[in-house]
Amino acid sequence: MLQNQCHADVITLNTVINGFCKVGRIDEALTVLQDMLSGKFSAPNVVTFTTIISGLLDTARVDEAVELLHKVMPENGVRPSVATYNAFLRGLFKLKRPNDALRAFNNMASNGITADSTTYTVVVDGLCESNQIDEAKNFWHNVIWPSGIHDNFVYAAILKGFYRTNNFNEACHFLYELVDSGVSPNIFSYNIVINYACNLGLKREAYHIVREMKRNKLTPDCVTWRILDKLHGKVRTHNHFEDRNLSALYDRASLGT
Repeated sequence: MLQNQCHADVITLNTVINGFCKVGRIDEALTVLQDMLSGKFSAPNVVTFTTIISGLLDTARVDEAVELLHKVMPENGVRPSVATYNAFLRGLFKLKRPNDALRAFNNMASNGITADSTTYTVVVDGLCESNQIDEAKNFWHNVIWPSGIHDNFVYAAILKGFYRTNNFNEACHFLYELVDSGVSPNIFSYNIVINYACNLGLKREAYHIVREMKRNKLTPDCVTWRILDKLHGKVRTHNHFEDRNLSALYDRASLGT
């Protein structure tokens, strides 16, 4: 492009930077960024910085990521977006630095950036993977629920956290609490808890959850049937998950008949 005197736009340069970051060639990505900052190429935008911050954290270069976020971006008039902070938080949690991640989350509000559902999912996932389930529960009660910004991705993150930490009763309580609060979890959330029950060999509890799911107008899907098959030592070899005989069997079992 340079030999043909073509001027690369920021979208093209961001694509190049993303390619370097994906294969771990972060220094080359930084070189492109420096050329953009010097005026040699188009000026970087928030996507440019977000991509490089994510790449730096993928290679455990935390200090450089922090400098880009808190120093280089403001100096160049580029305001971080919620996606920037989501990438930053995800990277810190992957590096097992939950306290730094929570401090970064708190900085979001002070910088006037509103967290979204992805932010909350990243935080809950990160806390649970750091074995901080109590902190994740507090974060749900004190931050996520009052915000009104939550969806099935957040619910699934919390349920998987209970799964990782062997808290089946709390997983059930959380699921039913959502329903009692007027929230309608999707089939994926129910399947997580049903799978948890099946792995523990809790047949009665698994079918009770299926019954509750149907009561809330959700129909078991092929994943639900495969999970329930584990209780009977069966492996499904076809995709006809609406097989009437099998459905009837599970209906009777869920009613305890």
